[in-house]
Amino acid sequence: MNPREVYPNAPLVSVSFELRHPESEMPTSKQRSLFKDLIREHLPVMRIRQSTVQTFEIGPAGPSHQVVNEDVPKYFNRENTMAVSLLKGSTLVETTDYPGWEKFREIVSAACQARDRIGGIDGIERIGLRYIDEIRIPGTNATPDWKTYLNESLLGPRDGGGAGMGLQQWQGMAVYGPESGRSLVLRYASGDGFAADPNGELRRKSPSYPGPFFLLDIDSFWIPESGFPEFSDSLLLAEGDALHAPVRQTFENLITDQLRNEVLRK
Repeated sequence: MNPREVYPNAPLVSVSFELRHPESEMPTSKQRSLFKDLIREHLPVMRIRQSTVQTFEIGPAGPSHQVVNEDVPKYFNRENTMAVSLLKGSTLVETTDYPGWEKFREIVSAACQARDRIGGIDGIERIGLRYIDEIRIPGTNATPDWKTYLNESLLGPRDGGGAGMGLQQWQGMAVYGPESGRSLVLRYASGDGFAADPNGELRRKSPSYPGPFFLLDIDSFWIPESGFPEFSDSLLLAEGDALHAPVRQTFENLITDQLRNEVLRK
């Protein structure tokens, strides 16, 4: 296994990076324009999206429910495969066409520095890096024999059980950490259709068709052990590198050489 190998047929369908920070006011029109100028090299197209926030309060007159619509600025690349969203409490970078960690971290750094420059980052609450894979076996519409492609630890309970019926779907979760504030959560499941919406706002790297797949959802994140560290690009990148390091190793430990040779390297 080459830890830096780029698979021609990689199963990644979504990668996201979130910098969560204390809530601030949404960017003004002037701040949105400044952010666009700062990020133009990577994400030159701005769109405004509406976010719906629901609140429930209990007062002297009883419970009350309020729905608030907020304008959220979102910046896209020209291929419509990557975007950054400026939310009240976070800066979110998403892509459906992952360019590799080095390039992705460059865009993450530019987006977060631009957010800090226009105001809105008063500290760091959480840094998260999430990879979603839809593993599919070409040429079959039937459920694959996953034990030839995946680590046995992912394969769920044995067929049959007390009812004598074949096992069709299963799901699980494993939590690692925290160590120095860092944790990794692995979610996995067999499924049919899609794990990530094929009609989502970002265009998928290549067309995909509904059918059996296996989900690997790896969420690597850091939560400061005390307080809210001041934002700095060096801290952001150091923690990003530390969070990225176990992701590839986790993925490689969960697949077999048969999947690598028959599917991923084709």
